[in-house]
Amino acid sequence: MRSFQMDEGFSGVVRISNACILPLRKNDPTISESLVSIRGKGSVERADGTSTKVRVSLNDCLACNGCITSAETILIQEQSTPMLLQGLATCSVGVVTVSPQSVCSIAAKRGIEAQKTARLIARHFKRLGVRYVLDSSFGRYLTLALSYDEFVERRHEAPILTSACPGFVCYAEKTHGDLLVPHISRVRSPQAMMGALVKDYLARSISVEPDKIFHATVMPCFDKKLEASRPQFANKCREVDCVLSTVEVDKLLDEAAVDDESEVDVATDVNWLNAFENGIIIGSPGGPSGGYAEYIVRRFISDSKVDRLITQRTQKMKNLEVIEVIDGESVWLKVAKCYGFRNIQNLVQKMKRGKAEYDYVEVMACPAGCANGGGQIRAEKADMRQKLLDSVVEKYEMLLPSIKLEDEIERVKAHWECLNGRFAGLCYT
Repeated sequence: MRSFQMDEGFSGVVRISNACILPLRKNDPTISESLVSIRGKGSVERADGTSTKVRVSLNDCLACNGCITSAETILIQEQSTPMLLQGLATCSVGVVTVSPQSVCSIAAKRGIEAQKTARLIARHFKRLGVRYVLDSSFGRYLTLALSYDEFVERRHEAPILTSACPGFVCYAEKTHGDLLVPHISRVRSPQAMMGALVKDYLARSISVEPDKIFHATVMPCFDKKLEASRPQFANKCREVDCVLSTVEVDKLLDEAAVDDESEVDVATDVNWLNAFENGIIIGSPGGPSGGYAEYIVRRFISDSKVDRLITQRTQKMKNLEVIEVIDGESVWLKVAKCYGFRNIQNLVQKMKRGKAEYDYVEVMACPAGCANGGGQIRAEKADMRQKLLDSVVEKYEMLLPSIKLEDEIERVKAHWECLNGRFAGLCYT
């Protein structure tokens, strides 16, 4: 397995460089503007040669092309395995939310089924003291449903752009704020939705204060560490306390030498709190990036109640697929899956010229989407990387929807509303 390098794992817009634009210096009136250079072990040196020790957190990140510190320092302190272990040791309730993309990456590397991998991951976290290991698909289910409702309300503002990819959101905010931000969906990403579910709904359900719950997530993307630290995802406390990448969790499993199938005790009454540990992951058609575009198309056709509508797919170029809902010569809906910054930049240019003809765009910073996230496991040899990625996608596409668990999510949603009449506000940014 490759060693962790932030400049490789993060998407291009938030990668490490050797300079930082934050003024990390003492308030000294005798020194006006001084350049800041970043040295190892978190030391900050001013141009006059003096230096001082500072602590910087992910909350300080501006997602600029220069970053707040060098290589591993910040993530080792805030979003890492030691923080996970520390949090679990001091909390009242430990919760870990795992993305299906991460499960499929670990499964592909080990050559086993995703369901078996889910049980493996859950068993290890349970041994570490975690009470609940959850499937982030529950958050995705809510995100998709609310995304369609929002699309219906905001279609006149087209194109509506997904907000689930923190790399794209950072790019939009820092480089094309006035152009892109008004078009970005206000619905929370699945990770952020799970943060609200855990720190509000679950906390109320089990009568535990939110700050007594330690909530970690396992994600295919290093940029999710930055998303979790955004202030809008914290009320009295952070909703996601720690984010581990797929490679970090895979290393945990390797070091622990977790056995394959011992101690398996399948529950008879499966619900949102125990489904994952029983090897049940909710699948969703539409690809391993959440299926936003496909969901919008399916719901649109279903709600239109017009039998003659058909879908027409066009692969415009690599990582850019366009889906049209048509009736004869009339185009009723046009959506796109736009992955990778080359395609994103082309989309931006079209929007600048007023020629972005899409109603809805599923935007992901990584080429091939979330299955190929920067936090996913990479094959050591270059010629094996595409084969491993294909295996991840194949395992993801084999995950099946679950009517029972989708009904369970609706039950949770109704109960959440009873416990907190203002819960709907927690589902948006």
